[in-house]
Amino acid sequence: MFTSDSSGKAKQVYQESRIADQGKVSMVTIKIDDRSIDFPLQFGGDTILDAALKQGADLPFACKGGVCCTCRAKVMEGTVAMEVNYALEKDEVDNGFILSCQAHPTSDRVVIDFDAR
Repeated sequence: MFTSDSSGKAKQVYQESRIADQGKVSMVTIKIDDRSIDFPLQFGGDTILDAALKQGADLPFACKGGVCCTCRAKVMEGTVAMEVNYALEKDEVDNGFILSCQAHPTSDRVVIDFDAR
């Protein structure tokens, strides 16, 4: 039987930082298929994926639960925090990959590349 970590440690850390950063806004750039889309995103607001979809971006996703890895992308500039991560290996995270369905900006500017491998 397969199960996921339900300790909630990552989510708790994210929630604590969300309260501390309330009101801050990041300028997010999404790159996919040699195109870019820019939009502001509040630190504690929508995930990067949800915000980009609201802006009309056509991004890959399936579960929105941090499990399937379909929304995997690379942070090229800035920093983000993920609520949960059940799909990426440690070396992928260490190399800047994120699950955009779980990621929130934590810097003034964030550039995310969906084409990076």
